[in-house]
Amino acid sequence: MAEAIVLFSGGLDSILAVRILQAQDIGVTGLNIVTPFHDNSEESCRLGRDLGIEVLVETLANDYTAMLKKPRWGFGKAVNPCIDCRTMMLQRAGEVMIRRGADFVATGEVVGQRPHSQMMHQLALIASQSGLAGKLLRPLSAKVLPITEPEQSGLVCRERLFSCTGRGRSGLIALARSRFGVEKIPQPSTGCQLCEQSFAPRVRDMLKYTEKPTLWDAHVLAYGRHFRISPSWKAAVARRLADCQALVALFGREDRTDSFLLVPENFNGPAVLAVNDGPQREPSDRIRAICAGLLLRFVRADKLPAEEPTATLFDSPGHGTIITLKRDSAADELPMIEQRRKNRPSQDAADNETSNNET
Repeated sequence: MAEAIVLFSGGLDSILAVRILQAQDIGVTGLNIVTPFHDNSEESCRLGRDLGIEVLVETLANDYTAMLKKPRWGFGKAVNPCIDCRTMMLQRAGEVMIRRGADFVATGEVVGQRPHSQMMHQLALIASQSGLAGKLLRPLSAKVLPITEPEQSGLVCRERLFSCTGRGRSGLIALARSRFGVEKIPQPSTGCQLCEQSFAPRVRDMLKYTEKPTLWDAHVLAYGRHFRISPSWKAAVARRLADCQALVALFGREDRTDSFLLVPENFNGPAVLAVNDGPQREPSDRIRAICAGLLLRFVRADKLPAEEPTATLFDSPGHGTIITLKRDSAADELPMIEQRRKNRPSQDAADNETSNNET
């Protein structure tokens, strides 16, 4: 029996790719790729069980953030290096193919569906750059693409593949229901954070100031409000309880970048994670004062204690010192690293309410 590794996100396209190959009695192993900015591995594994396939999970970590620093094929409208990203995923799939003794790799890609990675010339480029040219099958669009080795050798019947093109989902939904009995049609994925215009400023800031971004640096971007304090320091200020918990957990990781953590001691307020991502290795008193000011900036005055507000300053996990907090004019004026909609009023007041209600 022929064996295939199928890139499997759990979306409609990858489900169809699996079903098309299973209909030809080809053994399928799913492969879900986790990046620093997208992880739907749990859902993919669940859907894989529904399809009767094993789903392997592979992670692209520091090698991915290194690529993000200078992608060979550039970015899309935000900071999405779609061609380089897809190439890395398929290179990993090729490694898994060899390791598992499979015959080829397949994906659910559709010609013309995504403007930054699935146009005809981009698909050819990705196949070539990944080292899978000839062994990369796209069952949904195979009939409008050059014939592949598994088709030529008879492992796959080309006549039983499809010629789907374009961005519409109606044809794929009809195919899933009528030909392959897929009853539950997955909703389109929210996708990768790198495609989000609102998230892009944080990534650009990281790429500008961090010489060698790590997986930890990338994970920090997902939580709280972000502020650039100096070329060497930035701060993440929690918006809600979940952010507080995430920032504390990030500070506790062994792979963390140089950083310190502020946690309110005698009142409810946001945790502040200060990250050293530049040449200045030790935090100055001024950096600490600005971070303390940022913590107080998002706490309403009537929520502060009658006595002086204090916080625990952690220079390392489990080693903290209680300090007194004071407001800081520079912290109050520091802009957030994110885009605001035109004519959108300041959100500090609303954020204050959220911070005090949830942290």
